[in-house]
Amino acid sequence: MIQKLEIINNWNLKKLLVELETGHIKIPKFQRDYIWEKSKVVKLLNSIYHQYPIGSFFFWIAPEKYGSFIRENEELGIKPAQHNGTFQFMLDGQQRMISLYVSLRGKTLSNTDYSTLCFNPQKKEFRVPRSQREKYNIPAWKLFDNKAYGEVYSELVTGTTSQSQNIAENWRECQEIFSNYPISIVKALNEELDDVVEIFERINEGGKHLTVFDLIHATTWSEDFDLKECIAEFNNRERNRKFGTFSNKVFTLSLAMNTFDDARTLYQLRLTPNQCRYIWPRTKTALLATLEFLKQMHLTGDLTAYHNFIPIIQYYFFRTGQKEIKAEHQKSIEKWFWDAKFSKRYATSVYTRMKEDGNWILELLGEPHD
Repeated sequence: MIQKLEIINNWNLKKLLVELETGHIKIPKFQRDYIWEKSKVVKLLNSIYHQYPIGSFFFWIAPEKYGSFIRENEELGIKPAQHNGTFQFMLDGQQRMISLYVSLRGKTLSNTDYSTLCFNPQKKEFRVPRSQREKYNIPAWKLFDNKAYGEVYSELVTGTTSQSQNIAENWRECQEIFSNYPISIVKALNEELDDVVEIFERINEGGKHLTVFDLIHATTWSEDFDLKECIAEFNNRERNRKFGTFSNKVFTLSLAMNTFDDARTLYQLRLTPNQCRYIWPRTKTALLATLEFLKQMHLTGDLTAYHNFIPIIQYYFFRTGQKEIKAEHQKSIEKWFWDAKFSKRYATSVYTRMKEDGNWILELLGEPHD
């Protein structure tokens, strides 16, 4: 059996930051932008200080062919990706990782200066300083800067108050906790993109549900084409609202099928603004014809159960340019539909099945296929 997961328990916080800073950890393009406010970052820092668990970090060890999916961020000063045959993408934990990096490296991101976040060794807490006059508010980034850390410790330990020794010890203890704080790493080993996207969706269900659609929308957007607007316009038609609407996935699968004769995620991500703008009118017509077909089959309302069927049916309409199924194909298409439904054809190997069924459509039409 091929090992698909590896769990690593010998990382600490310092190693996590070094791996990110040196370019060994990369953010994939389908991750959301960094959005944490200072107050939320402070809460995370205090959780670590009190040695509470902050959750595992999930990596994808990806083949080199996925190098184009890297989202570089020059603003953070992270080194470019290291090309050594694979890439280590962060699938889950990006917000936590970037929060720790910007606060403990004193970075500015999206016009927010995280170097102002402080640890107060007298109060024994991290905080967003309310004023510069607050005593003992020490920038958190000095914990991992050897020179700055030493200077702060020397200044505290030689203080004139009766509490100076205790305050200095609190500063030293905080640095030790953060340096040695254990980090749990889970790695998905060399999975293909379709499998990884499913993993990514599952582990993000508790927060903002992200799918590969976010990336496809971004990569296909132009001033002349906006996939989200096209989908909204399609689904908001009166007859569409009445008889059923299509999920985002239907549209990306259909566009990929119509452009590449293949709906795998890799092909969906290859769609360009020009391709989508050119092919959208015919795709929309094919989808409208598909909706009428489903209506005739008495399937209306919630159509999410059929989002893998719809791209194949519309593929027929797209290839024929017709709005109705030809009489000589009617029984074959209906038989395929009911056979696929009751046999749960798309329960597994979805993209392989879709490719096979797309080829079947071409055979039905007497067209060549690979």
